[in-house]
Amino acid sequence: MIPFSRTVLSLLLLLLFSFPRFGLAEETGYEIKIGVLDNTSCVKGVMEKWQATATYLTSAVEGHAFTIVPLAFDKIHGAVEQGEVDFVLTNPSIYISLESLYGANRISTLKTRYYDAVTTSFAGVIFCRADRQDITELKDLKKKKVMAVDEKSFAGWQAGWRHLKQNGINPRKDFTSLTFGGSQNAVIWAVQDGNADAGIIRTGILENLGHHGQINPADFRVLDQQQDDNLPFVRTTRLYPEWAFAKVKHTPDELAQQVMISLLKISPDNVAALIAHSAGWTIPLNYQPVHECLKELKIGPYASLGKISPTDIARIYWPWLVVTLLLLLLGFSATLYFQKMSNKLSRAMDDVEHELQERKAVEDILNSFKLTLDQIEDCVFMFAPDTLKFFYANQGAIDQVGYSEEELLAMTAFDIKPDFNEESFRQLIQPLLDGEKTSLFYETTQWHKNGYALPVEIRLQYIIPPKGQGRFVAIVRDITKRKEEEKKKEKMQGRLLQSQKLESVGQLAAGIAHEINTPTQYVGTNIDFLDEAFHDIDELIGKYQELLAAAKEGNITAEMLANIEEAAEEADWEYLTDEIPSAISQSGEGLKRISKIVQAMKEFSHPGGSEKTPVDLNKIIKNTATVATNEWKYAADLKLDLSPELPSVSCFADEMGQVFLNIIVNAAHAIANKFGENPDNEKGLIKISSRQNGDFVEVQIADNGMGIHDIIKDKIFDPFFTTKEVGKGTGQGLTIAHDVVAGKHGGSITLESDLGVGTTFTIRLPLT
Repeated sequence: MIPFSRTVLSLLLLLLFSFPRFGLAEETGYEIKIGVLDNTSCVKGVMEKWQATATYLTSAVEGHAFTIVPLAFDKIHGAVEQGEVDFVLTNPSIYISLESLYGANRISTLKTRYYDAVTTSFAGVIFCRADRQDITELKDLKKKKVMAVDEKSFAGWQAGWRHLKQNGINPRKDFTSLTFGGSQNAVIWAVQDGNADAGIIRTGILENLGHHGQINPADFRVLDQQQDDNLPFVRTTRLYPEWAFAKVKHTPDELAQQVMISLLKISPDNVAALIAHSAGWTIPLNYQPVHECLKELKIGPYASLGKISPTDIARIYWPWLVVTLLLLLLGFSATLYFQKMSNKLSRAMDDVEHELQERKAVEDILNSFKLTLDQIEDCVFMFAPDTLKFFYANQGAIDQVGYSEEELLAMTAFDIKPDFNEESFRQLIQPLLDGEKTSLFYETTQWHKNGYALPVEIRLQYIIPPKGQGRFVAIVRDITKRKEEEKKKEKMQGRLLQSQKLESVGQLAAGIAHEINTPTQYVGTNIDFLDEAFHDIDELIGKYQELLAAAKEGNITAEMLANIEEAAEEADWEYLTDEIPSAISQSGEGLKRISKIVQAMKEFSHPGGSEKTPVDLNKIIKNTATVATNEWKYAADLKLDLSPELPSVSCFADEMGQVFLNIIVNAAHAIANKFGENPDNEKGLIKISSRQNGDFVEVQIADNGMGIHDIIKDKIFDPFFTTKEVGKGTGQGLTIAHDVVAGKHGGSITLESDLGVGTTFTIRLPLT
């Protein structure tokens, strides 16, 4: 037991050295250091990822400058213990240790972004190479070489360790060797190169490296893979809460509250979130699952779990030992007994006073936390899982729905959701209660007291606090402005599409005029021929009419017959009988050709409606090819392989016509660039095919042009990106094509290309 005098002296010294810094923080500000766990062995990478967050906090928290301090696994405990940092951002298990050893306290949990998905959970991944036929189950890892990230890496070792232990595997005994690579990537390379039979990393790493082309995820097999519709990547272990942002013990509560508010205000499109590959921050989650993991492994604060030494007995039971000693002393002296009882009563009163002070401190913290949530613009609702009645709503919620706090606390969650009744709402939240999902993220509408509906997005979670009852927590954001911006964007895209269509019509006009002019010329020539022939035939018929009149009167003379023969010879009747039908046939074909071009141009230029309609894609392809004839016929032959059994597709016909036109014209230009000056009149080939593939219709447009280099394939659909010369391309054609196919039709547009060989675009449109 520490003597009372030494305890008082230590507290006085602590207060003496603490006050100057706190005073400086309040008056002039000071450098705030954020210690960030470096789990990649790349200090530069840590700085690049989190410096924008420090910059954001510097601007958001007045009077303080925030800096990032990368800390390796073996440095982070010492930095917190020595007070070298004011906040710490670390994995869950290290946070639990810092909380237990040094009084760290989480204020936010990271919301990780994986492309279009957002999650506040992660897990461990146990994997091997896909070609390892001897490793298909966890039990196959026995007598194998396994590599993990670090002994203090939570998802990269500890979560996987627990999963192995629960499946009857002792890594320390059952593995031939257990090594640690120091970083996630090092583990992957070791498995890929055969230096390790299997590896343990955190979720998302395989998908991220695959997305950037550094590995092929199909080369690896995830063992004991768990299914989870809410997580955008594969996993082996159960889910755990994401990294925690925590204050250390010496950091003032007021500063921590300011930092927490600032972090919660970071939106997914904020530069700090984008650079950190996150969607911002959420309120601190429940880290009880991490406690359970560390407790089961007996590591961290639970390293001595179940071990009781004489010192522990003295530390735990010393009050009882003292009481026993006092009782023995009371037997010797009644006076001493009453004195001791008096002292005991005094201590009890001190304990009561201390408990009251602690309770008041807790109430102050709760009030402070409520005031903090009341400053958030988003709505924060909490409601009971059984009755669905609200028991908490922050000021943002009260302001947004127009009801008073008393009115809201008498209402249920579905009372302000016009899209739900009680049955449908309970169906929505049941996966959270069953543990099938950790959170729900969806858009709906929310009633205002005045009777109008607001568009909102909601993140809903089911949380069970330590020693508390489970509750639903909903963070609701008004997205009215975002919806308005989306409508404006749709209008702008529509205008851009119409502008490009008009531009295309203008560019194609000269070619179409040429295509019409050719049949027009030979129709005109044939009409001139028929006009001359008509005059010759008219004269010949006139002679025959004179002969007929003479025959009726019986006055036919030899001179008349000679004139008839001369007129027939001059008219060249045999030539006319051969050529007149040919001229009429040619003129008919020319007029059909003109009609086909005009009809195709009419249908291509016709403005589409605002709703999708069932259309014949084959007809759109044929019309577009006809309209663009002058663009491709000098450079390539065009072959159509269109399925006659192709079903109708519900789409925007005019916009899909523009998509096909952009790709056909690009194909013609690519072929022309490949053959260049072509004295032999060698032509390329454009092949367009259509077919049904399951629930989709596929259209492929292939050419044997120049092809596309690998380094620019990922940029081909980017706005304003073009490989054409200045003035010959806007860089908007394929961007619009991608937006029309993927954005407006829920389909996909992909390409395969080999430099010097050609390019194939594949367009897939859903049938439903």
